[in-house]
Amino acid sequence: MEQNCKAISGSPSAPSPMAPDRAAIIQSLTSKVKTLFIELDELRARSTKYLNKMDSKMMKLKMQLDKITKFLDPYLPLMNCHMVEFITDGHWYNLTPKNLRCSLEKYDIRQAVDLFFNIANSNMQAKDVQNHILYDFIQTAKSHRLKIDGQFCLSLQQFQEKIVLWGGRLKPEIKIKEFMTDKKSYEVKTMAPLVAALQDVCMTTHCVDAGGGRGYLPIVLDLGYSVPSLAVDCDEIALKSGQRRNRLIVKRWPSIAKDTNLMFDRTVSNGTLHKFVHTFITKDTRLGEIVKENFPEHSMDDVKLLLTGMHTCGNLGPSCIRAFLSQSEITAIFNVPCCYHLLSEQIDGQLWDVFERNYNIGSVPDFGFPMSQYLTGYQLGRNARMLASQSIDRVVNLRQIPSDNLFYRALLQVIIKTHLPHKAIPERRLKRLTKCQSFEEYFKMADAALNLSLYDNVGSGYLTDLHAKYEKEHYNLVLFYLLRLCFAQVVESVILLDRLLFLFENGFENAFLVALFDPTLSPRCHGVVALK
Repeated sequence: MEQNCKAISGSPSAPSPMAPDRAAIIQSLTSKVKTLFIELDELRARSTKYLNKMDSKMMKLKMQLDKITKFLDPYLPLMNCHMVEFITDGHWYNLTPKNLRCSLEKYDIRQAVDLFFNIANSNMQAKDVQNHILYDFIQTAKSHRLKIDGQFCLSLQQFQEKIVLWGGRLKPEIKIKEFMTDKKSYEVKTMAPLVAALQDVCMTTHCVDAGGGRGYLPIVLDLGYSVPSLAVDCDEIALKSGQRRNRLIVKRWPSIAKDTNLMFDRTVSNGTLHKFVHTFITKDTRLGEIVKENFPEHSMDDVKLLLTGMHTCGNLGPSCIRAFLSQSEITAIFNVPCCYHLLSEQIDGQLWDVFERNYNIGSVPDFGFPMSQYLTGYQLGRNARMLASQSIDRVVNLRQIPSDNLFYRALLQVIIKTHLPHKAIPERRLKRLTKCQSFEEYFKMADAALNLSLYDNVGSGYLTDLHAKYEKEHYNLVLFYLLRLCFAQVVESVILLDRLLFLFENGFENAFLVALFDPTLSPRCHGVVALK
């Protein structure tokens, strides 16, 4: 037995049949781990490169915003003044830079206005201008406006080239002359083919047109490009008007398509690909669910949305951007902001726009400006935002000066401050007072509209004397109006760049602004574009 034990203990153990497999597995795992670490290093390098690139873009954009806001800050009192108080608060003397004011007072009104328009329209070089103070003022303001730079702001052609680079196909333009104003027809003709091309690039299933109650954009996306579209608006009157108009366009579409020389590779739509919905859009509005409700044939499908808006008024623009950020169904956004005075800003207190009042949105903590974390605490003011809604390009192109009614309103304020200093004036009642031939006619109509009961007491002589006394201020008011207008697109630049920075801060590299429309035809001419 001892020998058997020795024999057993001394005999070499048989190799395990699993040993080679175990070694191979270990070698394979080691190789995979090494590969994984290499891939992680590459991913880390790419992430670092991406973050550095984003940090660089954000830093550059922040520097641009710093430059613009530093320029604007000293002029905020001028931008936030009320023109109705031009005389009573002495805006010309208290808010206009003294050297600029003195340089202009040596001209008569016609000379000064012509000089302003010639400089603003780039018809004069510095060497040809005698009034270098005015020239420097206009050019300095112009230099702080948003410019096409190929990075933050693209031209229309650059945007088209980017779509092609992404693999998209540019669409033909469609111009509808009937049932739209010339301005609206131009905007739809320009924007619709870009929306349709983006829809292809992003492979979205539907387009949601925020604030598109009149249906200008969806009807063309449907009939011209076969894009299922949903117009969402909180204005029932606009929605009903849009539905009536679109029924007419559907009937006329074959002739419209023929007039436009469209080549169709499909059956002309019967107008069933666009729908209308009455709702108020916030960042929490579940647009994907609304689309499924209105396109029941897609109720069981995954929807991917392109959120657009040809004129996203006030807080609607920021709400759309926040919805794009938070809702996975929205894969791209392309909207045109407008009505900046309807934006909410902390400085406004409880002043909410008419849409928000009607829908009890006054408690929403998300302000329309600023959106970016970087500009938190920065304030523009409502009148400055109102100014941003105007267009110096259009005014200069048409050589427009303010109507006499603006001066008459300032004169009316003198009378009210004198005789009824505590009277609250509902400005909306004065908007109907147009094309008055004289101040006396204006005052008589204003007296009736506001229930002042002053016209029969003050007399015609008083009104004539008052007009003569402040005639010089009429000249000053026209110049002040034009000088103040130089800041309009500078303020707008801050609002637009703030939205772009917000998108960058939230990690969206494919975000930019587009100079979409001719500002002399469509003053709110920039689009905000972002893709996931």
